[in-house]
Amino acid sequence: MRLITTCTAALLLPVLLAAQGGSKQQSPADALHAKFSAELSKQNSAYRAASTKLRQSDAYKQAVAAKDRAKMTELRSTLERPDTKGLAQKAMDAAGQFEGDGAVKILSWAAINGRDTDIVKAVAAQLQGKHMKSAALVDLLENGRVLSRPLGAEGADAFLSQVIAESPHDVVKAWAFYWKSIAFSGRDASDDQLAKGAVLAAQAEKLAGSHWLGDKIRGPKFKAEKLQIGLVAPNIAGEDIDGVKFQLEDYRGKVVVLDFWGFW
Repeated sequence: MRLITTCTAALLLPVLLAAQGGSKQQSPADALHAKFSAELSKQNSAYRAASTKLRQSDAYKQAVAAKDRAKMTELRSTLERPDTKGLAQKAMDAAGQFEGDGAVKILSWAAINGRDTDIVKAVAAQLQGKHMKSAALVDLLENGRVLSRPLGAEGADAFLSQVIAESPHDVVKAWAFYWKSIAFSGRDASDDQLAKGAVLAAQAEKLAGSHWLGDKIRGPKFKAEKLQIGLVAPNIAGEDIDGVKFQLEDYRGKVVVLDFWGFW
C-alpha cells in the first residue's frame, strides 16, 4: 500500500549556531527568545517528571483508592510548578534592551507564555504605545486568544482595531481582522453578528494571501462543502515512499485508507 509523504543579562549574549551549509549568527533577540523557551521547556519537563513520580507513589495511590480528593490535592500542592509568570516578567524586563522587532518578539513571548493578566495588559500597553508598525506582531497575533480575557472584549477589540489602522503589514492586519471576526461567530451570535463576522473573515482571507491563515479561514467552508459523508472526496496528489507520483483519483471505486503524517 502506498503512503502519502507529504533571566538575566547573561541571557542577552548572542550565540553562534551551526546551520546546514555553514554557520550563522542569531540576533540577540532571537538568542534570548530561544533561551527563555528552553528554560520554560526545562521547567515543564521537570514538572511532568515530578508529577508522574508523585502519582506512582504509595501515598498518592492510597489517596486515589480511598477517593480522598483533599489528600490528592495536598500531595499535588507539593509539586514545584513552572514559574511562567517569573519567566515572563524577566522577558519583559529584558525587552527593554531591544528596539523595534526585537523588543516585540520578547514582549510577545512574555504575553503568550506568562499566563498572567497583568503581564498581558502591560505588554499590550507597550505594544500599543510604540510598536504597532512592527512585523513581529504576528507572533502575538497568531496566539491572539491570550488577549481576550486579560483585556476584555472592548480592550481586545481596541487593540485589534489599532493594529488594523496602523500596521503596514498585510499578514499582521489579516490576523487582526481574523480575531475580530471570531468575536462575531459564537453559538449565540445573531444573524447580523454572523454577517459582520463573515465580512471581517473575508477581509482577513484577502490580506492573508498565501499565508497559512488563509487556509485556516477557508477550512470550515471547505469542510462543509467538500468533506461531508456521501460526497466525492477531493483529489489528492502526492508521491509514494519510492518517489512514484500518484493521485487519489487513481483508486476511485476501491477502498482507500489515507495516512497523513509529517514531522514538525
